[in-house]
Amino acid sequence: MRAPVVARGLAPALVVVLLSAGITSCGDGASAPGKCDWMKKAAKSRAHTVVLVDASASLRGSAGADRGRDHTEAVGPYLEKAVSHRNTVSVGAFAGAGDIEWSALGLSADWIWENDDEFNQGEREKIATDCLKENLAQAQETVPTSGGTDILAAVRSADAVLGESAGRKDSGNGGSGNGSGPGELIILTDGLSTMGCANLRHARFADDREIDAIAKDCRDTAELPQEMPTGVPVIFVGLGRTVGSQPAPTPAQTGWLKRLWLRLCAETRPKPAGTEDCRAVDTPVPGSLRRASAPKPPADPVVRFGAGRSQTYLRPRAALFDPGSAVIRERGLSELIGIAVELRRSPEAEVQVLGYVDPRGGAGNNLSLSRQRADAVAEVLTAHGVRDVTAYGRGLAGGCPKPVAAGSGDRDADEPLQCDRRVDIVVTK
Repeated sequence: MRAPVVARGLAPALVVVLLSAGITSCGDGASAPGKCDWMKKAAKSRAHTVVLVDASASLRGSAGADRGRDHTEAVGPYLEKAVSHRNTVSVGAFAGAGDIEWSALGLSADWIWENDDEFNQGEREKIATDCLKENLAQAQETVPTSGGTDILAAVRSADAVLGESAGRKDSGNGGSGNGSGPGELIILTDGLSTMGCANLRHARFADDREIDAIAKDCRDTAELPQEMPTGVPVIFVGLGRTVGSQPAPTPAQTGWLKRLWLRLCAETRPKPAGTEDCRAVDTPVPGSLRRASAPKPPADPVVRFGAGRSQTYLRPRAALFDPGSAVIRERGLSELIGIAVELRRSPEAEVQVLGYVDPRGGAGNNLSLSRQRADAVAEVLTAHGVRDVTAYGRGLAGGCPKPVAAGSGDRDADEPLQCDRRVDIVVTK
């Protein structure tokens, strides 16, 4: 919840003095005491610019030789634009499950507020830009407390902040207006989400049908932002630009990554993908940020860009479950324990359990049942010593993959849809 806006209380002459005091230290990067305080008091604009900084290790780098991406140059024009339009601005860092650590939340760049002197307005405009760049630097210094990242979860949190601004009536604190330009959501990220419906750890990065499937999964799980304000552009900066131990995508894979995020963005809008409301820019993002000494961030799960050696255990539904049930049969339990024992020989492997359904029956019930079955299989594997197991209900199957694990492709000839009603155990080494 945003703190109440402070009522007008500074005399114009005092504002001039404060501005003069703040101007003396803007050029050397040091913050003058109280230099940015007026931004917490000035009139809030309905136009809100939100900047999200991906602080995960694939962008931040690790302690020591690795240096994270520096978004200062890339995002500078957006901050300057926000200040020019006297927008409200928020800046925050995210990683892990998408919680945002805000270095600036609801600051006002209304440099006209209680300031009728044109010269002082110009100086305050420069101060606002400097203050926001300092907030950006603070966000880039943020050390995440957990590994991985859920980009959509962070966007949902930002969506709530944007929605609050869009719904705000006149500020009522004697400000100079509501800003002259639209708000924006700027997302500084490499796009390598490793949690949630857009988990890309095992993505192939080659087929747009995979993008369609991810978008459908995100709709079905309600993980897309629900209330993105109309007319607020979403701009992705730095997609595919990784650092540290995370492999870098090829140009073709970067193109796939851009299409994915533009598609997921467009899913929240009435317009189709590729409109002006969803953009991915190719602004260079140098890998030379000199960070202060800080604890080493948690490692990110590696995204292999489809290059990992995969093995699929394809288990038809009849081999594991009774009709309409997510309770594993005794015979199926023995098979899963055998797979678990085999997987324990490769403790570094990552294991995904994917549940599928056939086209018949109610979509909602089928999807729920596919999730429950995937969870049940994952629980058995985990209980028998398999590490790093994730489970997802995928809904309708996209055809039968050719299993590569010996003996894993048997089908019940009497049930031609059995391949669609299946649970896949996908192992990537």
